[in-house]
Amino acid sequence: MDQNSNPFDTRAADSSRDAEEFAHRPPMPWDQMLAVIRQFPQLSAVEAARTASQMPGVAADALSPLQAAGTPPTWDGLHTVINTLHRMHLLPAQLPQTRSPTAMLTHLLTELALSVSGHRSPPHDFASASKMQNTVPAQVRFETECITWLIAGRLGVRAGATGSLKGYLKHGELIPEFSRDRVLQTVDTIEDLFGGALAFGTTIREVKPSLFELEVGLAV
Repeated sequence: MDQNSNPFDTRAADSSRDAEEFAHRPPMPWDQMLAVIRQFPQLSAVEAARTASQMPGVAADALSPLQAAGTPPTWDGLHTVINTLHRMHLLPAQLPQTRSPTAMLTHLLTELALSVSGHRSPPHDFASASKMQNTVPAQVRFETECITWLIAGRLGVRAGATGSLKGYLKHGELIPEFSRDRVLQTVDTIEDLFGGALAFGTTIREVKPSLFELEVGLAV
């Protein structure tokens, strides 16, 4: 790992050490871990996972999480996110044509999950997750679905689980081998691009005042 490769390396290294701490404990079932992490946007994903692992058997709703913001993303907020990613050269080559800010945000999170986790070649070297060679497509899909769903939940965005993650959560289907550390560290690295989950949640809901104020009589 190149400790000088980018400004996110220090945080990534700290997350890696934190991840190693609870990696030696008996793992909490992944669905329970996901529930706790989604409900604690005030903690990093790694910190939330460590808290959950230290309190086995405690229901997620018993830990008094912050209430998720109920309002959906705005286009003003999404434009700020897109501009930020453009400056960091992380903007996907093509953006979908959609009228839904939530759909656009979900697409951007999925693209970032693939890139930051190292599943897309050539990967962006954020050193946020252990790069595993020769990962099978099923593992890539599952990890990407987990990352996207985790961040959406931590932002308070209504985005359903998809694919094999949905099958696992709803029907108890078997899941492929995957890396918990890579999922959690990638979540933290993506959120850190925008100052953490809470700041990211505020950004996506920005509403910028119009340059052209309407008279009250003309307002609809």
